[in-house]
Amino acid sequence: MKNSEGKDIEILKNGPICKYFKTNVLNEDLIWFQNNKFEIIDMNLSNWTKHNFHKKLKESLHFPDYYGENLDAFNDCLLDMIDTNFKGLILVFRHFDDFYKEDRQNSEAILDIISKQSRNWLLYGKKLIVLLHSKDSEIDFPELGGISPHWNSSEWFNSDR
Repeated sequence: MKNSEGKDIEILKNGPICKYFKTNVLNEDLIWFQNNKFEIIDMNLSNWTKHNFHKKLKESLHFPDYYGENLDAFNDCLLDMIDTNFKGLILVFRHFDDFYKEDRQNSEAILDIISKQSRNWLLYGKKLIVLLHSKDSEIDFPELGGISPHWNSSEWFNSDR
C-alpha cells in the first residue's frame, strides 16, 4: 500500500470484496477502517443456512420489518443503507466458507449484489466494502459484479496464508 493510499482505496482498486485467511490480518485492517470513520458490521456466517440467511441479514443489517426476505429486497435495502455520518460501510463476513459450502448459489448472489451496489454507493460518494474471512486458503469465486474477489495485500502470495 502506498503511503498516500488508505485501505479503502487499496481494496476498491481490485473490486469491493477482499478475501482474508488470517484473523489477525483482518482485525488489523478493521482497526484502520474504524479509525477512518467507516461503519463496520461484523457477521459470523458459521451458522447461516439456505433457510435462515435472510433472517440473519435482516438482523445484522437492521433491515426494516417490511424486508421481503428475497435477493431483490436485499439489493434494494443495501442502497437505503447509505449513511452520511460515515465514509462508508464495511461488511465483515467471518467464516464465509461455511455458508458457501452450505449454499453456494445464494452466497455468490449476495456477493454479486454487493459488488454491483458498491458502484452505486460510489456515485453517492460513499464506499461499500466486504471483508470476507475464510478458513479455506484456496477459496475462489467466479466474477462478482464483473470483478473477481482478491486477497488482501498481506496475504497476496499463497505462502503468506
